[in-house]
Amino acid sequence: MWSFRIRNLMVSLTICLCAPAAFAQSGTATFGNIVRLGGTPSDIVLDEARSRLYTVNQSSNRVDIYSYSDKAVVKSIATGDSPVAAALSMDGRFLYVTNNGSSSLCVIDLQFDRVAQTVALNAKPEGVAVGSDGRVLISTEGTSSTDQVNSLLLYDPNQTESSQVAAVAFPPPPATPSPLNTVTIGRPTTTFRGKLATTPDGNFIIGLSTVNSNAQTIVFVYEVPSGSVLRSRTVTGQSTVLAVSPDGSSFMAGYTLYDTATLNVLGQLNAANVPFPLSSATTTTFNSTQNMGGSVFTTDGATLYSAFNVAPVTIPASRPQASTLLISNPSNLAVQLGIKIPESIVAKMVILASGEDAWGLSESGLIHLPLSTLYDYPILKPENTAVFLATDDCNRGLAKANVRILNAGKGTLTFSVPDTTAALVAQASSGVAPSNLDFTMEPGRTSVTRQYGTNLYSGGASNSGTALSINLSSPNAINIPNTIRVYMNVRQPEHRGVVFPLPVGPTVAEGLQDIVVDEKRNRVYITNASYNRIEVFDKTKQRFVNPISVGQLPHQMAFASDGDHLYVANTGGESIGIVDLDREMVTGVVKFPARPRSGTTNPVSPQAIANGLFGLQIAMSDGSMWKAVGDEATTRPASGLVPTQITTSGNNGPVRMMATPDGRAIVTMAGNGTLYRYDGLADAYTGSLRPYSSTNILGYYGPLAAGPENSFFGVNGFVLDTSLSLLGGAESPSASQSLPYASRRNVAALGAVNEDILVRLTTPVRAQITSTVTSDPGTTLELINLQQKSVTVVGTVAENPVQTLLGTARINVFPRQIAVDRDGTAYLITLSGMTMVPLTSVGASRPQISGGVAGIVDANDGTRTVRAGSFIKISGVNLASSAAPDQIPLPTVTGGSCVTFSNIQLPILQSSASTIVAQVPQNTPSGSYVVVVRSLATGQRSDPVVVTVQ
Repeated sequence: MWSFRIRNLMVSLTICLCAPAAFAQSGTATFGNIVRLGGTPSDIVLDEARSRLYTVNQSSNRVDIYSYSDKAVVKSIATGDSPVAAALSMDGRFLYVTNNGSSSLCVIDLQFDRVAQTVALNAKPEGVAVGSDGRVLISTEGTSSTDQVNSLLLYDPNQTESSQVAAVAFPPPPATPSPLNTVTIGRPTTTFRGKLATTPDGNFIIGLSTVNSNAQTIVFVYEVPSGSVLRSRTVTGQSTVLAVSPDGSSFMAGYTLYDTATLNVLGQLNAANVPFPLSSATTTTFNSTQNMGGSVFTTDGATLYSAFNVAPVTIPASRPQASTLLISNPSNLAVQLGIKIPESIVAKMVILASGEDAWGLSESGLIHLPLSTLYDYPILKPENTAVFLATDDCNRGLAKANVRILNAGKGTLTFSVPDTTAALVAQASSGVAPSNLDFTMEPGRTSVTRQYGTNLYSGGASNSGTALSINLSSPNAINIPNTIRVYMNVRQPEHRGVVFPLPVGPTVAEGLQDIVVDEKRNRVYITNASYNRIEVFDKTKQRFVNPISVGQLPHQMAFASDGDHLYVANTGGESIGIVDLDREMVTGVVKFPARPRSGTTNPVSPQAIANGLFGLQIAMSDGSMWKAVGDEATTRPASGLVPTQITTSGNNGPVRMMATPDGRAIVTMAGNGTLYRYDGLADAYTGSLRPYSSTNILGYYGPLAAGPENSFFGVNGFVLDTSLSLLGGAESPSASQSLPYASRRNVAALGAVNEDILVRLTTPVRAQITSTVTSDPGTTLELINLQQKSVTVVGTVAENPVQTLLGTARINVFPRQIAVDRDGTAYLITLSGMTMVPLTSVGASRPQISGGVAGIVDANDGTRTVRAGSFIKISGVNLASSAAPDQIPLPTVTGGSCVTFSNIQLPILQSSASTIVAQVPQNTPSGSYVVVVRSLATGQRSDPVVVTVQ
């Protein structure tokens, strides 16, 4: 029997409003303790066996021994001139210190805490590391300005004194792969000292050295047993602050994460992956030209702790802002929490094997982070950060949503809510966490004019199509609270679509990127670049299930030929992940050669991908064209038709790609509007076209669609066959409309329905948000039938695209924002998340209850007796799509439809086109009720039926 209790929680709320904080790190609460040493050491080494930290005092020519059990400096040991780095032998007996000023290596015997030997070196040393064999690797400034002579030295204590130091051969790093233009990287803005770090097993040493008179920075991997450099790469200007993962498979160099096996960039800490504001600046980026900040992996490899400078580059350099401890995913750098610390971390960090304590070099000396007690302090955490408020046919009153404000730690935690403008009411049940924060949208609120079917509003508060960001403030919390984003949508009964909200980060360009349908598994996948994951929508359960973690800033996807794997382009790094869709995890990567790069800029990343008959085709962010051979990426051969590197700078935008479902053809669109046709049978580009008459392209730029059976391409406002012959469309709404399918509206997105039908999402042309428009003011879906040469309007969609076009501008958008399944349902990326819209025509899909009141019976005994708390079965046609929710409490909208008893929404257990099983709430009073099935998906409703509840 279907039965369960449904609880309604009513909370008395009081308003708690204050002005928004000027800085993200408002309040006085911080985490960690400052150990004042009179300045910043040049290096720090952890000795757990003796409960010590060895800090290198460069200005005083000594090593200070800090006992963290006694919380004091217990001894100092004199060294050579200007010591810069230190390393502990793996047996813990010796500490090796490099003296840059006196070109020597001090060997400190830790049994006696004294210098046992000073080894003369023939170059000025910098970094130092000890391998598993006891030999010591030393990076130096070299002895030649044109090559790497003596840039690496190896000290072997087991050799005779005259033979203890030998140079290590350093092969030149790989050059730019052919046929790409040779990369010339200038002198780095800031000179970084070379650093070395040993993998925990002692078998490899990671190094960053500055060579050729500091004009070049090289990262390399040294193999300890063989005593040779295995691989290297030019990364000029890269920060040399190192941290190695516990399994040695990856390492951090500054805020950049590298793969040890390939030296590919896996990602770089990015503000787009930070769910809270880092500073008061409108745009915040990590400063790559200063060697500020540090990081450390936990021993289990599950967490990365880091702090890096977000202060802008200025001359003279501004004070470092690395006082936010970021707690991140070490595989893709997605940030989970930001902890306020009392002083900036300016270099290396170390951590105990237990993970209970960590230390970082700070402005005053050291900062101690007692991580085992982190959650003994107040930590403000909103239970969810995406709030969707909608007034629609299933919710015709005030739109309300509740967010639980939690204290993830301990102690008293007070908080306040900033001014949420005239468009939104925010009420807190208490100013002390845990608490309920209730949001209310009043559609008719005085002085606020809302536009139906969108998140746009004007008047006393204005919004041009973005979320309203709310940052809570707390004087007690040691963290920066995650930003809550509120989406407000008002629609008319005839507007189509069910909106499934998704959380995204602060950067519009790094939100939801690409969408595909997996018919085999009855799922929809969406790349969420903000959270470095793939969102997974289960069509049967009608909800998003557990996401799949992928690389950094995932953008475009492409199914592999077997249909069981998915390629994902990680634009935050230099890799393409391969996801096993049955195991729901990344099981491989497409690797790129270690080409020269500037460490002060973003890596050249895979910007667009598409799968052809000859495998995966790739367009990089620098415009170069590549392909995958197995799991290796290689440059495509030079072609007289396609430039070696398509220009993506200036007025041009990013490169876009889309393949036909069978992989027989791919359209590649350069940022300047030139199209290139790839022939999958020939594995070659065979045609090109620039359909634009102007060099200055305006409007939405980037939407692509490719029909099955090699039938058509949709490109921005154009429709072409797969040989790039123009079939219709226009380059802009104001252009000449002489061809079929031309639109007077902005074309925001495209999708393929079948070999004859193209679907497009359009928005009205308006100069500003308050402009009067001549067409539908909402966002509409249109079907282009190539056989009938017709354009029909499906209907107005529930909400607007991710970006709203106002005036004469160009907005670069993602190529695939619409995916259509075999049942004819379109899945759209819209502002709040994903909108599901059936493409059936109005009228043909109208819900109908069979036989009036006879179509509503008790689900258990089949009688017409309807009781409070019982389940009812509604029979009819076009009632809803097939769905079987698995969450409790049951949703009131399932399969795109809701059932209302007068103004009461019923929880729905299951739905299909012919049947809905729903529950009459336990507290429903007896009496007569008007029953209506309302389809949000199609914007239609059934005729009313009156039933009596007994």
